[in-house]
Amino acid sequence: MSPGCVSLLILSLFSVCLAFRTQSVAVKGVLLCGSHPASNVHVKLFDEDHGPDPDDVLDQMMTKEDGSFSLSGSAMELTPIDPEIRIYHDCNDHGKPCQREWVIRIPNKYIFGGSEARESMDLGTINLEVFYQENLRKNYYIYICLF
Repeated sequence: MSPGCVSLLILSLFSVCLAFRTQSVAVKGVLLCGSHPASNVHVKLFDEDHGPDPDDVLDQMMTKEDGSFSLSGSAMELTPIDPEIRIYHDCNDHGKPCQREWVIRIPNKYIFGGSEARESMDLGTINLEVFYQENLRKNYYIYICLF
């Protein structure tokens, strides 16, 4: 292989590597079940990927005793990340054996370049008793069984 081809190959690989960029996001909020804090609720921050690439878990936690949570994470992607939080809970499900999953998409203005988000999206206080109509404002729930 000629030196020119090797140089071109190295330059091409370097360019592709530079195209990938680290992007970060952070989100916080408080969850209630009726008038009580929703403690020990599993909350995950994902980068939703399309196609065969599985979604990336950026961060996860159980809500604190007061129902609060704070998640942050970063991913290296060629295209903008598609962050969302997923909340798995049993609030107002009347003893069903599976958990409801809420998915809330994070707006692009909360995606930042670099490994740390400069600002956290504040979801405020959310009452998990609510049943959203399917796909209403991109929020929805499904039942998840984890056996």
